Amino acid sequence: MAEYPLKAVCDTSIYIPFINHGITHPAFSEKSFSPVLHMSAVVLSELYAGAHDRQTIRLLDKLHRTFQDAGRLIVPDGSDWQHTGAIIARLRTKYGFEARYLSRIQNDILIAFSARRIGAFVFTRNEKDFRRIREFMDFHIYGGNK
Repeated sequence: MAEYPLKAVCDTSIYIPFINHGITHPAFSEKSFSPVLHMSAVVLSELYAGAHDRQTIRLLDKLHRTFQDAGRLIVPDGSDWQHTGAIIARLRTKYGFEARYLSRIQNDILIAFSARRIGAFVFTRNEKDFRRIREFMDFHIYGGNK
């Protein structure tokens, strides 16, 4: 039986420390671990929204082109959006979350659905929110708040 490489989608919380300080997730330091990275269009949007200088924007442009050219840019489809809205409603009902929190977690839900669609793990430092999302949908998380 052939072994397939692990697919990974990194949440924004992984990219920000890397872009700002060169800090990577501890899992990527393991020599025996080399996942195939895919980029979520949602994560790119969040990174662009937080970019404050031309150098960062150029870096993000290069990152976008690299994943686009490699065929590893994943974009939420209509079904992802539909199911995301349903999970937001369930989170509001179960926990009574306010609209502000629900609009923030929407992007994380979209990332989770996109990753699940391609069979990838979501790598995150924001494990709490992704575990909460996992109450309502099945997907793989590789977390860590280190």
